[in-house]
Amino acid sequence: MAEVRILPSRTAYSTPGETGARIVRGEGPYLVGADGERYLDAACGSGSLIFGHGDEKIIDALHAQSRKLTLFPSRHFSSDIVERYASQLLDFGPPGMSRAITFSSGSDAVEAALKLALQHHFAAERPRRRKILGRNASYHGNTIAGLGAGGFVARRKPYESVLAPCAKASHGHCAACEFGLQAETCALECAQSIENAILEEGPENVAAVIVEPIVGAALSAAPPDPRYLPRVRDICSHHDILLIADEVMTGFARSGRPFASMHWNVEPDIIICGKAISAGYYPLSALLVSERVVHGPLAHAKYFQNGQTFACSPAGAAVGIAVLDRLADGSVAANATRMGELLRASLRKELPAELIKQIRGMGLMVGFDIGTSAFENAGALSSDRYSDRFQRAALKRGLVIYASNGSAGSEAGDHAMLLLPLTISEREVKEATASLVATAYDVLKTENK
Repeated sequence: MAEVRILPSRTAYSTPGETGARIVRGEGPYLVGADGERYLDAACGSGSLIFGHGDEKIIDALHAQSRKLTLFPSRHFSSDIVERYASQLLDFGPPGMSRAITFSSGSDAVEAALKLALQHHFAAERPRRRKILGRNASYHGNTIAGLGAGGFVARRKPYESVLAPCAKASHGHCAACEFGLQAETCALECAQSIENAILEEGPENVAAVIVEPIVGAALSAAPPDPRYLPRVRDICSHHDILLIADEVMTGFARSGRPFASMHWNVEPDIIICGKAISAGYYPLSALLVSERVVHGPLAHAKYFQNGQTFACSPAGAAVGIAVLDRLADGSVAANATRMGELLRASLRKELPAELIKQIRGMGLMVGFDIGTSAFENAGALSSDRYSDRFQRAALKRGLVIYASNGSAGSEAGDHAMLLLPLTISEREVKEATASLVATAYDVLKTENK
């Protein structure tokens, strides 16, 4: 075989033969290898492929638009399909959103959201408001700015020397409460930690708070206390600080609602979209921006100073419209809710408690911790991380999962997610459950040898 000339990356591309087969095609919720081996794809492009592989309607939409117009210099021209998509995207979101703009990846959109927050305050003649407040054990993409705002220890580590200082509040994950409290009796100390951080930095210096409504890669589908996000909204409003909701992983019905923040009737000032926005069929992301930001001080600045080659792509808009059309009647979101509840209930009943802890999530965003006493005492990351070991065992059972490590305030912590297509059937949920249960017992046997 010819030498593979792709730069090796733990998260971007696998060395051939290191894990699974060489993949040649996708079929619905399955990946198919060159050897004919089939894998139930419960990672789905980090949650992007909400309709699975080979969706003809979206493929046809992309093909039709590509024959007309794929890209144009949006600095000089406008486009009907781009404007129509922006309108539909805003209608899909909460009512307070006033403008939308598209980019090409979630990381791009995070970067743009942070820039927009800074420009908002600059235009309001509050130039001292330059600080972004993030949270522990959070993830906001792989740009330098996104890593700085996030708290994913393992992914930040090689770049710590160049990351901008960014104050961090509690992550708000009840099952791993940083205050050692119980959700039933706590006083939302996690939310209060955001206000404490604002006061420590000086409200006059803080531009925005960025949160994942349900923490994804850094804590594997960790939802907050229902009181948490409304309280954070109140804190931000009180101090005239923008609230940015990073919904790259949680948006587009993954949680059972169009956006996860809608579960708690919270309207952010900026919503960051990505992944499922295109169902995985085109590199697409977006910002939804509130009336407050657009028609506040920024209105006098005329332009948002942020350009990108693939911003406002007609091809991306065509794919985005096809996705919204599929989601319009609510049946996909309802299926995500129903199948997610079934999956969590099945896993809680059948997975061995000595290995799998804290099964959690909302909709078809399902997470769990991986830990035996041996795992929990493992300490720092190594070339043989326990989440990786579990992931490889799942591949042998024909199941692809999304595993993570190194985010629980240190380089330790093993956890994983199942991010199945939102169109998954009950039969396929049962298949995923059976494969994961078999994987868990395989790992336990290996550890007990």
